[in-house]
Amino acid sequence: MGTVLASRSLTPNSEAAAIRVPSFIVIGGGEAGAFYVQQLLRAAGASRLSTSRIVVVDRDASCLAAKSTDPRVRVDALDWSAWLDAHLDEAGPDDHLVPYHWAPHLLLTWLEHQVARAGGRTTRRTPGPGGFPYEAVTGAGDRALSYATWPCPPACIEPALCPHTRGAKDWSLAGDLARAVKGVGAEEPIVFRCLHLVYGVGTIPVTEILAARARVIAGIRGGERSYLVATSSHCHALATVLEVSPDAGKGRSETISTARPGGTPPIP
Repeated sequence: MGTVLASRSLTPNSEAAAIRVPSFIVIGGGEAGAFYVQQLLRAAGASRLSTSRIVVVDRDASCLAAKSTDPRVRVDALDWSAWLDAHLDEAGPDDHLVPYHWAPHLLLTWLEHQVARAGGRTTRRTPGPGGFPYEAVTGAGDRALSYATWPCPPACIEPALCPHTRGAKDWSLAGDLARAVKGVGAEEPIVFRCLHLVYGVGTIPVTEILAARARVIAGIRGGERSYLVATSSHCHALATVLEVSPDAGKGRSETISTARPGGTPPIP
């Protein structure tokens, strides 16, 4: 019943125009985040990418990414979840989020907070086994899933030929999770698709994140519903069943705009 957007094939060839992403939000300014910032700047320098701003979110204002001298890069010294709660709505429709692959399931937590603000309540449930080659339950109760039983480099672009198997990559975990929703006891999928954009950096368009929130909030009025909430690339994912219902004991709810965003992350 849910809608999962088609895969993004935005990596340009040598003759293509640069991809335009006004602002990036990079989660984490440590080694991984600093690498993603470097790759985005390299892509921009090679005319493969056009961007005006790279916002790095890290509690440490002197994190590794802060060493960048490029004027387009700035560090917001905040907790990841706190930043998303306070500022994600200020991002523009063409901005992209760059998740940190070892972070907790941040978009799940953000979605829970948004439901609470809209007058709903949520309960998490660990999905049952899905029959994927690798599965494990995290300390937070998410089910970690992967088509790879081997370590993959964080900057893998998930090409058509798998670098490890040397064979065709004929799978898409993000797509399979959308179709497997009934098998885990959920009614609808919410799949945040982190797909390769450029130079080894995987991103999630902000407009897709906010569209998912709009669906869930609109569904609160219809009573209890369950969603398989996953952040997924073609090969790896975190997934949780989220049960959402109106909170009968809660007072007046906060109105959350679900219109397309038009601003950009604030500049201090």
